[in-house]
Amino acid sequence: MPRYTGDVVRPLAAALALLLVGEASSGKPGPASSTEPSPPHVAAPPPSPPPAPGTSWFVLPVVFWLPETRLGFSVAGGLQFHLRGTKRASSLFVVGAYTLEHQSSVDLAADLDLPDGTVLTGRVRVVNFPDEFFGIGPNTPESARETYTRRWNQAIFGWELPIRSERLRAGPRLDFRAEDIRNVQPGGQLASGTIEGSNGFTAVGLGGSAAWDTRDLPLYPTHGHYVEAWLLWYPEELGHHGEFTAASLEGRIFRSVGHGLILAASAYVEEAWGAVPFTLLPKLGSTGYLRGWREGRFRDHLATATQVELRIPIWDRFAGAVFASAGEVAPNLAGLSLQTLRASAGVGLRFRLTPEGTNIRFDVADSSAGPEVYLLLLEAF
Repeated sequence: MPRYTGDVVRPLAAALALLLVGEASSGKPGPASSTEPSPPHVAAPPPSPPPAPGTSWFVLPVVFWLPETRLGFSVAGGLQFHLRGTKRASSLFVVGAYTLEHQSSVDLAADLDLPDGTVLTGRVRVVNFPDEFFGIGPNTPESARETYTRRWNQAIFGWELPIRSERLRAGPRLDFRAEDIRNVQPGGQLASGTIEGSNGFTAVGLGGSAAWDTRDLPLYPTHGHYVEAWLLWYPEELGHHGEFTAASLEGRIFRSVGHGLILAASAYVEEAWGAVPFTLLPKLGSTGYLRGWREGRFRDHLATATQVELRIPIWDRFAGAVFASAGEVAPNLAGLSLQTLRASAGVGLRFRLTPEGTNIRFDVADSSAGPEVYLLLLEAF
């Protein structure tokens, strides 16, 4: 759903090749705003000053690795900048990717912070993604695995306005998408036509979102909270599908616990009702929650997960991480059970690219499904 997860477009990558990083200041460095606490540093000691209101950018020819894609190659670029009169940076990311599993994508994502506290968000992507389907429910066996190819185009936009404070925002959200399902496995569940969305669909989602944000930095917070809720209704009249609705609630907390250590925790619940296409059902596993499980290994009408991560400074731009997560899917809240709870844990290494906290992330996570490796850009949360 609209929450940014670890499909092939998210790899906004990780570098094993030529790295070009540029930083240009639009003015002389000055003290941080008195209304926003200044973090001692972004990723590792020695402490760095708060980023000046300027511009940071990077261009990366990259190699990445995810459980869903295996080895992939992409060219990624990012720009972080301050509009005049704003306290926090806006960002723009663009990436073109191709994997040895014949998955390809072009992805453009932007977050624009305006001087009055309004936040405009947008994402446009075109994706061709050979993938795997294991069925619907919390107990689908590995033997149920079948392959298919998912091709989709999506444009999603949000407009959040400040409500009495820049930290609390709410506003409308729109989601336009068209999906085509191809190359289904003969004799499989998708080929039977009984799975919702197995013949493709088009949809327009209408809804809204609200967010409470006290983080000092959006990409690598050292302290603060973030809570987001959204709801989207996809009416039958605006697409080629049955009517369905989806909603999500997510919370994150960040704390500096001394000696440069940052303790981070998050949790979310997502639920969908109606004739929900199987590709849009809430699911477990991703580059964010439940690292160690392939994204979409389990999916159903409800998914919930929680995780905790300790971020550890190492040296200069390098930092480490230790994390653990647990979650499950179910047909509804009443169907949640400890017997179907999935868990994972792992360790990671970070390299900071920009003062605002754009990091290369290398994670190794383990679960009952076996170990998995993640090499990409940006934090899990």
